[in-house]
Amino acid sequence: MASRARAPHKPQFQSQRDTLPLEQRIRERAHEIYLQRGGQDGSDLEDWLQAEEEILGSERKVESR
Repeated sequence: MASRARAPHKPQFQSQRDTLPLEQRIRERAHEIYLQRGGQDGSDLEDWLQAEEEILGSERKVESR
């Protein structure tokens, strides 16, 4: 009986943040961006869109593997 060689399985660990609902992850990332800009008001939409792009982009990379 021949045995099949299996490719090594890499466990994928999810951080606690990765298990949050998408909207909450975007909200938290947008807040981080806001703080990195020094907490200046007036760019909430830009912060949200950047956070959304970062999170959705990273999820697309994971899905394409």
